[in-house]
Amino acid sequence: MSVTTDLETLLTVRAIAAEAGVSPQTIYTHFGSKAGVLTGLVDLMDEEAGLPEVMAETARTSDPVELLGLLPRAGRQVRERCGDIVTMLSSGAAVAPEIAATQAEGARRNRAGVDMVIERVRRSGRSVHPQAADIAVALMGAGVHDSLVVDSGWSHDAYEVWLKHTLVTAVLPDEASSIR
Repeated sequence: MSVTTDLETLLTVRAIAAEAGVSPQTIYTHFGSKAGVLTGLVDLMDEEAGLPEVMAETARTSDPVELLGLLPRAGRQVRERCGDIVTMLSSGAAVAPEIAATQAEGARRNRAGVDMVIERVRRSGRSVHPQAADIAVALMGAGVHDSLVVDSGWSHDAYEVWLKHTLVTAVLPDEASSIR
């Protein structure tokens, strides 16, 4: 099934089936429901953005700065590789409860990943801001990304470097001077 940015396609199983070139019954058999299709979309986004690989890297390092640097990489890869889907889900959340639930699932997975990384940073013994996870989630949000990359013309590379520096500065104040 190809991913489309057409919001209308996500509003009915019939439209999803037509876009995929299969019967509606095939969609129900494979996914169970429209909610199942939308959950599959979140799984697809994780794969397309390379999030399993980024998460695997968290197991290979214990350095707090490197761990925090994985968060901007994950955020960048989601926006760069799946930004059309993120935008579609954001637009659709206002009009379709199933799409709102899918967007919430994506946000829940994002928060769980951030919490895991911040917990690993805490276990390193470094001083960590008490609201580190909240800060990271806020800075990694679509609004910050879009303001810098879409509206101001920053490259994804510049965004990722800035976000890493900003996260480290906000979460590990004693490390701020070591980021280049």
